[in-house]
Amino acid sequence: MQGVHMLNDPSAQTTPDGRVVHLVGRLTEDVYGLLGPATSALAQCGVDQAIILIDDDMARRLAGGFDASVELQLVPARRSLPAQWRLLQAALKHSIEERPLKAVHLHGFIPCLLAETTLRDLGIAVPAFYSPHGSRSLESMRAVAALLRILSRPFTGPLHPYPIANGQPEARALRSPHQAPVRTLEAPVADAFFSVEGRRARHPLIVTSSKSHDVRGVAVFAQLAVLLGGEALRTSFNWLGHVDGASLMRLQAANVGVFAAEADDERASRLAAGWLYVALGGGRGFPLALAEAMSAGLPCVAMDTAFHRDIVAHGETGYLCRSETELIDRIAQLIDTPSLRERMSLASRTVAHERFSEQRFRDSLFAAYDLRDTPPTLREPASSELPIGPLSIETNSGFG
Repeated sequence: MQGVHMLNDPSAQTTPDGRVVHLVGRLTEDVYGLLGPATSALAQCGVDQAIILIDDDMARRLAGGFDASVELQLVPARRSLPAQWRLLQAALKHSIEERPLKAVHLHGFIPCLLAETTLRDLGIAVPAFYSPHGSRSLESMRAVAALLRILSRPFTGPLHPYPIANGQPEARALRSPHQAPVRTLEAPVADAFFSVEGRRARHPLIVTSSKSHDVRGVAVFAQLAVLLGGEALRTSFNWLGHVDGASLMRLQAANVGVFAAEADDERASRLAAGWLYVALGGGRGFPLALAEAMSAGLPCVAMDTAFHRDIVAHGETGYLCRSETELIDRIAQLIDTPSLRERMSLASRTVAHERFSEQRFRDSLFAAYDLRDTPPTLREPASSELPIGPLSIETNSGFG
């Protein structure tokens, strides 16, 4: 297709029963946390897949994590939203016309609307799944989608995507008496975090991490470092993840160690050195960074948000705080009480293994996609330094 950059064209590996296409739009860390493991698990079962993405720096950075068998299609970025939507829609149409369609997975509200029109125009009815990934439109989505379905009925059968939520807070926002039951997945944590040995720093080390740019989190963590750090208290602070230039200067001025730590092994090792983990983000998506910290065995002190509340058991695996003052008090309590840290460390890792293991995710994914006949022996995932292409997923009936 003209204008669409193709990375990985696994034509020789195409399966005869059709392709699953993932329509994403802009790829973010939140989207990748679910999409990457999902496409890898499906690829290990021989499912032909394609992913349609907007070509930007984030997509290029994350693309190397996709299985090499998945075709990635990079759509040129446009400042005009209508022009961008037309390009995404054209890429979806081309992918559907190129190979038989098995299903679609729509990652975000706009991809859902674009697929509605495209499938209607082509007269195609296939299984479809929808994942909002913390979309701001969650609250208004049901009303808008209902209106679109009503408008589409005179032309063809409307798209009724099965919702797949990344976590219970998202599932609750998606539930409606007039739609299919919501299927829930929680992004998995890599095995490196469960297997890393806890080699705690000699002096108190407080760690946080971010999968996306978080100006507010940087400001609060820098303030904590100023209030609780210094030679007298012998407490140090580490930030794991990417930050922009201004945030880097702010953290360094507060004597916070900053580490990109892109590889799972490095991130797990740096987490394991910490005495406790602080979760500051008020993001709308599943807090994978917090799940990784729990998997590495860190007690967690988190701001009281819907997603943090769903993961952290207050008083058991960590503490939920409603103010920065309470946050400081809980950090001090954990630093001063080794037995409490040890108890919460064990509890965090136990809960994380039950909820966030890759095997648990794979089982939940296959149940959500209705892959009843998945072979028990899976191939090893292929890797590529820069894979790119379109990916598909089921809609109404599943493809088991």
